Amino acid sequence: MEIRLKLFPPLSDAAGASELNLTLSDKATLKTVVDALVTRFGNRMKQHLFDRSGRIIPSWAVFLNQKIVPLNQPQALEVPVHPQDEVSFILNIAGG
Repeated sequence: MEIRLKLFPPLSDAAGASELNLTLSDKATLKTVVDALVTRFGNRMKQHLFDRSGRIIPSWAVFLNQKIVPLNQPQALEVPVHPQDEVSFILNIAGG
């Protein structure tokens, strides 16, 4: 199946594109999407997505079809994705 992926900096810089299509297995999850990104784009993608403990950096917001998936919830990466879904990764930045 194919999904649409939207990436924002610094992930778009690591991928060399802000939008791309990913071909995944039929029973894909958000974890499958993350794994596919790391496989396709290597360490540069991995260093922006994960902390030193191997967990996704909590400041990433992930949207599935424009609805947020809270990564701080157990099993968040096990949310299934379906053909033609859109997954977006946006870095939350706060400051003042």
